[in-house]
Amino acid sequence: MAETTTGRTVFITGAAGGIGRVAVERFVSEGDAVVLADLSLEAVQKVADEIAERYPDAKMLSLAVDQSSEESLREARKAIEDWSGSLDVIALVGGTVQAVGASVLELTTEEWDRVHNTNLRGVFLASRELVPLLPKDSGASVIAVASYWGRSGHAFYSSYCTSKAGVISFVQCLAGELAESGIRVNAVAPGNINTGMHQAALASEAVERGISFEEMRDIEWAKIPLKVAGPPKSIADAIYFLSSDNASYMTGATVDVNGGVIFV
Repeated sequence: MAETTTGRTVFITGAAGGIGRVAVERFVSEGDAVVLADLSLEAVQKVADEIAERYPDAKMLSLAVDQSSEESLREARKAIEDWSGSLDVIALVGGTVQAVGASVLELTTEEWDRVHNTNLRGVFLASRELVPLLPKDSGASVIAVASYWGRSGHAFYSSYCTSKAGVISFVQCLAGELAESGIRVNAVAPGNINTGMHQAALASEAVERGISFEEMRDIEWAKIPLKVAGPPKSIADAIYFLSSDNASYMTGATVDVNGGVIFV
C-alpha cells in the first residue's frame, strides 16, 4: 500500500465549523493540500486565510458547497478536478442539528427533511459524486462524522438521531462496496464537543431555566463520565487517524469519541 500520511489532497465539508476548521488545520499541518467546503464561501475563505497566516506554504482551495445539493457537489467535483485532479481523503464533517425538540406527532415534514437532507442525504451525495476522484489501491479513504445520538434513539430528536444512525449504516454499506478497490470508509461518532454551537446551546438553555451559563455547563458536563465536553481537536485527531496508514486495517468502523457517555 502506498504511503498516505503526508502530501495528500483532502476534501473537508463543514470546514468553517468548530470541528471542520480544526480538521483543516490538522491536515495542513501534516503537509496535506486541503479543499475547504461549506455553505458560505466567505466563511471558508476566512478560515483558509487564518490558517495561511500560520502555514504560509499551505495549499488550500475554498469552495461554497451545499452537500444536500447534487448540482453543488458536481460543481465541487469539477473544481477539484481542475485544481488537483484527484483526492486522497474525503472527510464529511458538515452537518446540522434539529432546530428544536419535537415529538414525532408534532415534528414537521420540513424539519425532518432539512436534517436528513444535510446529515444523511448529503453524505450519500458527496460519496457518490466524489469517491470517483479517489484512486484505487492507494490508501485513499472516506471518513464521515456521525454522533453518539446515532447509537441510540432520544425522545423528541427523531430526525437527528435517525439521520446519524443512517450515517453509521451507510458507512458500513459503502465500506463493503469499496473494499475491493482498496478504499476504506469509516466514521467518527462524537459526544458533546465544546464548539461554538455547543456553547450557544448551553447559553440558550441557561436563559430558559433562569440560571447562569456556568451552572448550565456544570449540569450538562456532570452527565459525561470524563466531566468535560471534548475539544474539537479530539474529533479532528480521530478523523486524521482514520485517514492515515495507522488505520490501514480499519473499514466499516465507527469510532466513538464521546468522553464515555455511551459504550458500544
